[in-house]
Amino acid sequence: MTNNSHQNLKRTTVCCPKCGRQTSFAFPGDAIDEEGEFYRCQHCGWPFHYK
Repeated sequence: MTNNSHQNLKRTTVCCPKCGRQTSFAFPGDAIDEEGEFYRCQHCGWPFHYK
């Protein structure tokens, strides 16, 4: 059995504040900033704050 760190990333689902659709991201791997607090909606591309 192998341990793949990419498969173990915590996935978080939130409602986008702009388009209102559910979007998911790997926390903190998909962050678009160095602090790991901002993510981009999969649907409309809107950057939102998640902490």
